[in-house]
Amino acid sequence: MNMSKYKNQIILFSIIALGSLLRIVNISKRDFWYDEAFTGITIRDNFSGMMKIITNDVHPPLYYILVKYFSALWNYNAFGIRLFSAIFGVLCLVAIYFFALELFDKKTALWTSFLSAIGPFAIQYSQEARMYTMYCFFIILSSYFFLRALKTKEYKFYLLWGFFLGVSALTHFMSFVFIIVFYLVFLAWNFNFPKSKKLKNKILHYFKLLLPGVKLISGYFLALLTFSPWILNFLKSLSAADLDWIKPVAFSDVFYNIQMFIFGIPPGEMSAGMPSPNVLKNTYPSTVLVLVAIFFTSLLIYLLFFKKEIRKTLIVSSLSLGFMLIVYFVSLAGSQYFVPRYLMPANYFIFILVARWLSGIRFRYSFSIILFYLFLLYFAMVPVQASEGWHAMTNNLQKYNGKNFYSLNSFDYVIAKYYLGGERLTLYNIDWPQYNPYFWAAIGSDLKRTENYDDIKNDPNALIIYNVQAKREYRSDKTFDFKKDSLNLVDRYKNVLIYKF
Repeated sequence: MNMSKYKNQIILFSIIALGSLLRIVNISKRDFWYDEAFTGITIRDNFSGMMKIITNDVHPPLYYILVKYFSALWNYNAFGIRLFSAIFGVLCLVAIYFFALELFDKKTALWTSFLSAIGPFAIQYSQEARMYTMYCFFIILSSYFFLRALKTKEYKFYLLWGFFLGVSALTHFMSFVFIIVFYLVFLAWNFNFPKSKKLKNKILHYFKLLLPGVKLISGYFLALLTFSPWILNFLKSLSAADLDWIKPVAFSDVFYNIQMFIFGIPPGEMSAGMPSPNVLKNTYPSTVLVLVAIFFTSLLIYLLFFKKEIRKTLIVSSLSLGFMLIVYFVSLAGSQYFVPRYLMPANYFIFILVARWLSGIRFRYSFSIILFYLFLLYFAMVPVQASEGWHAMTNNLQKYNGKNFYSLNSFDYVIAKYYLGGERLTLYNIDWPQYNPYFWAAIGSDLKRTENYDDIKNDPNALIIYNVQAKREYRSDKTFDFKKDSLNLVDRYKNVLIYKF
């Protein structure tokens, strides 16, 4: 058997195996945070109940429908739900390989898949019970078919592109930004300078370049048709979405997100909504940000002017930097959408640009660069512990038979509801007892709550659950004073503490 004949296949298989291993190891070690608990509560309900919850939320239904039936095999536990994301995370490695292969060559494609396999941001969200890897997979797949359509001019590829763009929109609404992104790719692919020197002919030439054409319009129409069953719910979500938790955007956030793609985020901060990048030891975060900005800008200059791959670089830049910039400008207009996980598809396309650079230099240099990168990831980062304890507690629930659990804020209540169920759980919003979050999609009208702290004190079976991992500035129980209230610690499961009077 001639092994050299199958060299690329063996390398690709090894990369996929490595990426799979990195996405499976410790997949259920970290506790669910709020969004993941929402997923667990939603898919554990019956189908009609699940759809009711989804229609009250801001995300489309496809992920929840598919993960519901997949994770039922594992009784909706953390491993089963997250495994669904891990599988799509691995599929992204395959999809981005074929996209890079279609645009460049095998060497660039292998480097792209490898960088995506070891990229910490991609790994972290492959271990999250949310729709982000599934959304990325469909975006990459639609990008691949769009590229095939531009190269072959065949109708079937335009239709496949439109279909998977619609499917991605049924997975995450941020896919709608790619309506503009793909048009930019279309312009980059078809751009050329006019042969005529007459001004009138030049204007006519550029005007024709802007026209989308019947095939492109057909693809867009199929995308809309695929998404159409959910379009009324989308319009409702768009008008009712509460995005106050998203911070106002700054231009530096574009490079800030690239920094997260390259170095990842602290797993304990996934619950913060707006995470920050991992921090290098003995290094100012702003220094790393500046270096990332210089590196990425230099990379673009190198590909555009030294490699002279203008068209191909513009295509990948549109799918990565262009995508982020569109979201940036939309956010400047007042509607904040610039959230790192929403921008995750850009992660994979940015790795294509890096891979193109690595594929053009000698292997010993690229190998040294990867070794240095791995050193930074695994030895130079400031360690941050993720929230743990809920899994251990649920393995010991028999100890608490006949006890009533109380949660002190709405966010912790949702997490506790996934692990404990809502039947034995009561909410007391200690910072604002009158606040009733029954309208939260994950909580619902069957919420049990009290506005009187004495109800807890007078309940002989009361146990108060407190998660010390969440940052105090995000909590509603800042005023909770354990010593003042003479609370006794009953059990501790790492970050999850259980008190009684």
